[in-house]
Amino acid sequence: MDRDIQQRPVPLRYQQPDRFLSDWVLHDTQEDVDYLPQTHLRIWYNNEKGIYNTHHHSAMEVMVCMEEESIVIANGETFRLNEGDILITPPHMLHKLIFEQFGARFIFLIDVEMLKNYQDYRVLDPLFMQAFLCTPATHPQIYQQVYDGFIRMTELYFSHKSFWELRIYGVLLETVSTIGRSFFAKAVPTDQALSDEKHWEYFGKFSSLINYIDANYSQDLTLEQAARYTGFSKYHFARLFKSYTNTTFYNYLCHKRVQAAQSLLSSDTPITNIAMQTGFNNLTSFCRCFKKYTNCSPSEYRSRLSE
Repeated sequence: MDRDIQQRPVPLRYQQPDRFLSDWVLHDTQEDVDYLPQTHLRIWYNNEKGIYNTHHHSAMEVMVCMEEESIVIANGETFRLNEGDILITPPHMLHKLIFEQFGARFIFLIDVEMLKNYQDYRVLDPLFMQAFLCTPATHPQIYQQVYDGFIRMTELYFSHKSFWELRIYGVLLETVSTIGRSFFAKAVPTDQALSDEKHWEYFGKFSSLINYIDANYSQDLTLEQAARYTGFSKYHFARLFKSYTNTTFYNYLCHKRVQAAQSLLSSDTPITNIAMQTGFNNLTSFCRCFKKYTNCSPSEYRSRLSE
């Protein structure tokens, strides 16, 4: 069974703009994303009690907890959201929703493919290697701006007024940029005091490198090659990369390869071929890396897709 849910009536002001709604539909563990017709998003007011079993989808999911505790298990990590807490789950990350009490939360399903046309958004990819939790405790400097942004999006969505989608994406871009600016403002190594000009130079090189990795992750990329691409020494590059991404070069490269492999595992392509196509030299290293980021082996992941 895909879910075990007890429902309550949704307040009139939070009912969906379209009349005909489909039920929650899974193909194995992949959810059909039910955006509003001819749009790229859906925002649900959820006041249910129960469980949405493990699933994934192409949309970015944002949960803003409004009443009672909401539990999300994303990629094996458990998040207990209290009132006002925000959790962003990246596309295609396996996750499970548990609502032990009748409560209230907004659940956003957002198509982020168009955002990938923006270089600034692509640079944020390392930040969303895992689910992103934003609370007054985890991000005190930006929390209120982020919270206000998502609440503003719900107001626009349920207002049923013209141009609501464009306005929501405008607020979304501002909200995501707030998260990004905060992240990169802290990225300078603690033993360095960089001028704004130097900080911008480093950010530009890092931004270019992310594009380079995205285009060449299936090749035999090395730390030395990446350092040469940016013009830094290997040692300096490794330190800067860790500062700007909160992970190592090889961990990020592995993450990109696993993302590509997850997409291919929904096909009939043999797992060994997928390993080679995504840049792994052998099946052992592929399986080890895949399990590190998904908490399951490639074959287990494929089995979950076909259960």
